[in-house]
Amino acid sequence: MKILHTSDWHLGRRPVGGIGEYSKTRYEDYFNAAEYIVNKAIENNVDVFIISGDLFDRSSLLPDILFRTEKLLEKLKNNKIDVLLIEGNHDKIYTHDDSWIRYLENRDLVIIPKMGKINDEYIFEPHIKNDIYFYGVPYQGVIIDEVLIELSKKIDENNKNIIIVHTGIGGNFIPGCIKSEIIDLFKDKVIYIAGGHLHTFKYYPKENPYFFVPGCPEYWDLNEKDEKGYIIFDTEANTYKFFESKKRKVSNYSFDSNIIDEKINDLKVEKGEIIKLNIFVNSDNNIELENIEKLLLEKGALKVISNMNFNIQKNNIDDIRNLNKKDIEENVIKSWKNIYSLKSDKTVEFLEILKNKIYENSQDIFDSFDHFLDVIIEGENNED
Repeated sequence: MKILHTSDWHLGRRPVGGIGEYSKTRYEDYFNAAEYIVNKAIENNVDVFIISGDLFDRSSLLPDILFRTEKLLEKLKNNKIDVLLIEGNHDKIYTHDDSWIRYLENRDLVIIPKMGKINDEYIFEPHIKNDIYFYGVPYQGVIIDEVLIELSKKIDENNKNIIIVHTGIGGNFIPGCIKSEIIDLFKDKVIYIAGGHLHTFKYYPKENPYFFVPGCPEYWDLNEKDEKGYIIFDTEANTYKFFESKKRKVSNYSFDSNIIDEKINDLKVEKGEIIKLNIFVNSDNNIELENIEKLLLEKGALKVISNMNFNIQKNNIDDIRNLNKKDIEENVIKSWKNIYSLKSDKTVEFLEILKNKIYENSQDIFDSFDHFLDVIIEGENNED
């Protein structure tokens, strides 16, 4: 059997603000990236198409998002490809025991391997196709370790098992993520674990891996690095192959202000490219940022995002540091001289996560914050 594994499509996502040509173009990018993978599944004659969570970017859908999503799934169904899908944190409607994922199941467009809890006991009902048992674990937030430990006890190692789970390896600091030790519990019990949640390609362990995260096909955040794509897994040969997705080109450039004009004039720009520009500025330089961005847009860039780094001389310090936003935040936190200052780097990381969670209207903020306090207070005694 041939399986295509993808995750975190985030259909319907728009940049903050949600209006204008840039927002409209980025909205289309997510559907284009998803359709590219659907077409590749058909070209490769796959039998099963796995989406391991975050099909949508928000649980509140506009009609166009739902309509276009159904069309993509119908294309797979018409080619006799089973779609196995679980809920991610972006798909869940936290105020109701329902979701658009279940709607798609009722429309007979997807199959959801069932999981529940009866009298404090976790129940897992796999979907069986041929001789493969597909287990599904939707987003669990801070109890993901507990759920997967229970699944590791219940799973029959004599079967060919595949687990679909919306999580990645990130310790307990990243909400909804797990430690590698949890994945170790499934060694010799599964042939493949289809992960998600994290937005770049990852696999574990290094030798003979069986846990995979393909990454978000399109940039959810323009700061994301490393590879993004999809995976095709052959259950008979027990082999996998990673393929890059079709995504918007994002380029990062760093220039000193003394040579910025020359560099921008010589820069080759691909039509529709997003350019992130990092400029190191000396105090005696006058940077006309508006003109720089205008020139790059005329060259064909879709969007120009500029970051100015100023060289600041501190009293009684010989070295000059280039401070970006993260550096500034960390220095401010250090100046607090409290428990958050003890691990200022972790505090900066958590604040970034918190900003995203507030933007997502996620319900696991407070559980994550409690864990973060444990990390700070325990200090070096905490392995995360």
